[in-house]
Amino acid sequence: FKMDFYVAGIAPLGTQLVVLSYLTNVESQKDYRRPQLRIFQALPDQGMDETSLDELNMRGWEQYRCNDYRLEHLSEEGLFYLVSPRDVVVAKPRDLDDHISWLLDHERFEEALSTAEKQEKDLHKLTVLDIGVQYINHLIEECKEYAQAAQLCPRVLRKSKKLWEEIVIKFIEVGHAEVISPFIPRTVIRLEMMVYEMVLNTFLLKNPTMFCSTLKEWSPELYNVQSIIKAVEAQLAKNENNRVLLEAQGQLYTFEKRYDKALYIYLKLQHDGVFELIHAHNLFTSIQDKLVLLMNFNSTEASKMLIDNIDKVPVHVVVEQLQQKRDLLHSYLHNLFLRDLRAGQDFHELQVELYAEFDQEILLPFLRQSNSYPLQKAMIICEARGLIQEQVFLLGRMGNHKEALSLIISKLKDVNMAIDFAKEQNDEDLWEDLIKYSVDKPAFITGLLRNIGTHMDPILVIKRIPRGLQIPELRDSLVKIMHDFNLQISLREGCDKILVKDCVSLLDRLSRLQRRGISVSEAQRCQICNARVIGADGRSSGNLCVFYCHHVYHQECLQAFSSGRDETFFCQCCTARNSRSRDRHAILH
Repeated sequence: FKMDFYVAGIAPLGTQLVVLSYLTNVESQKDYRRPQLRIFQALPDQGMDETSLDELNMRGWEQYRCNDYRLEHLSEEGLFYLVSPRDVVVAKPRDLDDHISWLLDHERFEEALSTAEKQEKDLHKLTVLDIGVQYINHLIEECKEYAQAAQLCPRVLRKSKKLWEEIVIKFIEVGHAEVISPFIPRTVIRLEMMVYEMVLNTFLLKNPTMFCSTLKEWSPELYNVQSIIKAVEAQLAKNENNRVLLEAQGQLYTFEKRYDKALYIYLKLQHDGVFELIHAHNLFTSIQDKLVLLMNFNSTEASKMLIDNIDKVPVHVVVEQLQQKRDLLHSYLHNLFLRDLRAGQDFHELQVELYAEFDQEILLPFLRQSNSYPLQKAMIICEARGLIQEQVFLLGRMGNHKEALSLIISKLKDVNMAIDFAKEQNDEDLWEDLIKYSVDKPAFITGLLRNIGTHMDPILVIKRIPRGLQIPELRDSLVKIMHDFNLQISLREGCDKILVKDCVSLLDRLSRLQRRGISVSEAQRCQICNARVIGADGRSSGNLCVFYCHHVYHQECLQAFSSGRDETFFCQCCTARNSRSRDRHAILH
C-alpha cells in the first residue's frame, strides 16, 4: 500500500503492524516534525487500514529527522521501544485500566464508571468502587451537583458502611444533608448512631420541618432517642410555641413510651394523630382528665371514640368532665343516644334541657323515643321555651288529651294536626271536643269535613254548623264526603265478595280432603280388640271404621263397645283422651 510518510521502524502486533513514521512533506531541511506511532490493520483485499495515530513528544525532536529514530520490540512481553539519540519511549498495548484512567484524566466519569461496571472482571488496578467514589467527590467538590451525587451513592457505595459514613459526613459538612438523607441506608446495613444523629441535629438546627418528617420515616433504633429529645428541648427553650418542634417532641416521647407526655402535646397542638395514639396504646385511662381538650379539638371524632369504648370511659365520667361545657356534653349525649337508646338513659332528663337549648328540632323525636325522663319536668322546660308541639306530645303522654287538643287549636291553629292527634288517640270524646272547638271556625270545619269521614259520622259536624256561617270550599268538602262514603261501600262490597269466595274455596277443599281415602297397613290393629285389621293373606277381617285421626276399629267392636248408646261412632282413643284432659282441668280448678 502507498504511504505519505517515511518509515523509521516497523514491528508486528498480532494481525496488526506498528509503524514509527516521519512525515514526508518537509519543505526544507530546517523544517522538523515530531515522530508518529501508527497502527495498521490488514484488510481482506490485502490493503491496510490505519486504526491509530499518535504524535510522540520525544526530547530533542526539533533537531532530528527520520534516520535518527528506531523501533525495537520484544514480542514475548508485548513491549515496543521507540529510540532517539536523547530519549527512549516504551509502548505497550492499552488495557481496560489504561482506558478508564484516560477517561478519568479527561473527567469523563460517567463513561468510566459505566465501562468499569460492564467489564469489572477485566480490571486489574482499578475498582468500580474507586471509580465511583472519585466520581462522587468530583460532583460534590468540583461541580457542586449535590443531588446527582446523592443519587449515585446507592449505585456506587452499595454495602460499604465506612464509605457511606464518610460520604454522609461530607454532605453534612457542605450543608446539604437534606439531599443525601433519603438515600442513607437504614435496613440492610446500618451506620453508626452518631451519623444518624448528626443528620437529625443538622435538620433540627436548619430545617425543623425536615427534622419532623425524618423522625417519622426513620426507626428510633437508628439513633439515641434520649439525646435527640434533649436537643429538641434545648431548641424549644428558645421558642416554646414552635408547633413543628412540639410535634417532633411528641413523636419522640411516643418512641420512649412516655405516652402521657405525648398525649398532652398532641392535645395542645390539636394534632390529628391524637386519636390514633390513644387507640394504639390504649390510653383511655390517661384521657379521663383531658376530655374537655379532646372534645374541643374534634367533638365528633372524640364522641365516636368514647362511645366505642364506653366500657373503658364510663358515661358518668364523661358527663362529669363536660358539665361546664354544655354544648360538648350535648354533642356527646346526642351521639350516644343515636348509638344506643339505653346506654345514657340515666341522663335523659339532662338531655331534655340540652336539646331544648341547642337543638330544638330533635327534641320531639327524642321525647317520642325515650321513656327515661320525668314528664312534668320536661313539660316545664318546654313551656319555658314556648315549644308547643313538644307540649302537645307530653300532654298526650300524660293522658291530658283535651288540654293537648286545646293547645293545638288555640296556639298552633293547625286543624290537620288536631285531626291527626284525635286519630292517634281514637277517643270519641276527643272528637266531640274537636267538633265543639271548631263549630265557630270555618277553616276548622272545612278541615273536619274533609278528613273526618272515615272516623266519625260527618252528619254530627254538619248539624252543628250555625246557620248563615260561610264555610270555605263547602261544596268540595261535601263532594269529598260523598266520595269517601261511596269508597267505603265499595270496599265493603269487595271485602264481602273476597270473603265469600274464600269460604267457598276452603269448603271445597275440606270436602275433597274428607272424601279422600285413608291408607291402612297390615301392621295396624283394632284399638279395642287389638287384633290385626288385615289378615296375613291381605284380606280384611270384616268391616272397618277408620277415623281421620288414623285410628282403626272393627265395626263389630265399635258396635259392641257403643251398645245402648248413641248409634253415632266416635274414635274411642281420642274421646277417652279428651275426657281425661277435661277431668284434670276440672280437678285443677
